[in-house]
Amino acid sequence: MSAVSRSRSLLSAFGGYCHTPACSDGQFYNMENLSARDAPLLRPRPQRGKIRQFNQPWGLFGRDKLCWVEGTSFYYNGFLVGSVSAGEKQFVGMGAYLLIWPDKKYYNIQTGEFGDLGASVTTDGSVGFTLSKQDGTLYGSYSASDAAPESPENGDLWLDTSQAVHILKEYASSTRTWVEIPTTYVKISFANLGKLFRQYDGITLSGCTGSAAGLNGSCVIQSCGDDWIVVPGVLDTPLEQETAVTVAREIPDMDFLTECGNRVWGCSSQNHEIYACKLGDPTNWNCFEGISTDSYSATIGSDGEFTGACTHLGYVLFFKEDTLHKVYGSCPANFQISTSPVRGVKKGSERSLVIVNETLYYHSRNGVCAYDGGLPVSVSGPLGSGTYQNARAGAVGDSYYLSMEDENGDWQLFVYNESAGLWHREDNTQVRWFARVGGELYFIAQDNALYGVNGSTSLYEGDEDALEQTEGPVSWYGETGDMGMDTPDNQYLAALQLCLELEAGSTLTVKLRYDGGDWVQAAKITAATKRFFNLPIIPRRCGLLRLRLEGQGDGRLYSIAKVTESATELP
Repeated sequence: MSAVSRSRSLLSAFGGYCHTPACSDGQFYNMENLSARDAPLLRPRPQRGKIRQFNQPWGLFGRDKLCWVEGTSFYYNGFLVGSVSAGEKQFVGMGAYLLIWPDKKYYNIQTGEFGDLGASVTTDGSVGFTLSKQDGTLYGSYSASDAAPESPENGDLWLDTSQAVHILKEYASSTRTWVEIPTTYVKISFANLGKLFRQYDGITLSGCTGSAAGLNGSCVIQSCGDDWIVVPGVLDTPLEQETAVTVAREIPDMDFLTECGNRVWGCSSQNHEIYACKLGDPTNWNCFEGISTDSYSATIGSDGEFTGACTHLGYVLFFKEDTLHKVYGSCPANFQISTSPVRGVKKGSERSLVIVNETLYYHSRNGVCAYDGGLPVSVSGPLGSGTYQNARAGAVGDSYYLSMEDENGDWQLFVYNESAGLWHREDNTQVRWFARVGGELYFIAQDNALYGVNGSTSLYEGDEDALEQTEGPVSWYGETGDMGMDTPDNQYLAALQLCLELEAGSTLTVKLRYDGGDWVQAAKITAATKRFFNLPIIPRRCGLLRLRLEGQGDGRLYSIAKVTESATELP
């Protein structure tokens, strides 16, 4: 004879997505469109809103308002602002400025001004060069010679040419000595030469000839007017030249950019350099006067290309695939760059760098990492052993949305909920760009449409261009791992009971798979009105059992009760 004993266990906390052989009770080996929004309960994701349909989008960015590039047009909050080139864009926000790369353009969200960060003027006529004071006032007459003039009077000027570096001196009758003027300046004059520039702009001069050739190179404008600029330099005699002179405020080419400490920072793999603009001025990258507001640049000696950049907890971070460069300091005089050989950002996954609360998440060659300022820690174990590439991410609330391409070329959209510590898989959406504004996370998908993950259907009240479409009832499923691995000997799963709630019109189908066979439908219910269900499922006896829940519409799974039986032989 045999005696049958029963035991009952209850699963009331569901563990999200776990695509590994270690998938345990309460976790799901496969899923689609489930979420952690009511964790530890199981619930489908919210319906998405479809806001706009683009023809040729090239980038998306969010600050106070949403901005994007479509074709060759830049839009802010849905309104056309200016023209840019076609091609993928990178955006950076600094104060009131929105910067657009690689076009090197800016938009001031307060004044509405749109323009170029850099500037360049090339002359096409006679250019005048004259020794002057810092404010552009001319010195008047002076003599240039190897020996001091005889019988000078108080205030006379003499340009001492006896040494390689010529020095301007002024005679002081009280001491009967020639006093060196510490810094001399040259005024360069040409029609409209100074219109595009401001005082203290860092520029590059080229094309100066003759005794003015020493002015070629980088310098800082000391003063300017519409038709002239003043730069540091010395000139033996006033002169004019007909050949072209170019004055340029140059912006370096950079691969990745971020903002920190009222400066824009960037990096160049080609030049192996890191740059920072002048304090508060993204139009100036070549101001080097030895003061705290200077621009900054540094050469980086580590191997490999830069793969991403971001700002985290007040520090600038530049990534390579196996290296992290972290910038310390508050001004150029004390900037220091540390180098750490840690998991960096995988090439092509620079858009995965996103901060959730205070933690930075990104996709590395070895999975998704979380970085809190110490060492990166992997959080992607539940995603399985597959490899991914081209990751791009966004965040809203506690959720990190991550769209990336798997090794088969298929795209997967995952969501990691930081507070619950759970992953969920949504669907195969290929996201091109994410951007958050307020409590909504927007994205442009491969179909070139703009969506809101929480159901927003317009950007602002009265948005006449909005599609205002809400996704239909969400279709979802969750497939458990193998049940029965923890019931050895003569134990077997005798019954399941699901406690759930369905919204009106929602459906649920329960399927079972025995010992790796085909799926068999065990139950199907439809809620005419919002109601609770206690749904019993009696499986046939088997070694391993998998449970698959398929639904359409909203609902919540509260618990799954498992009844296990064991048979023992009586003496």
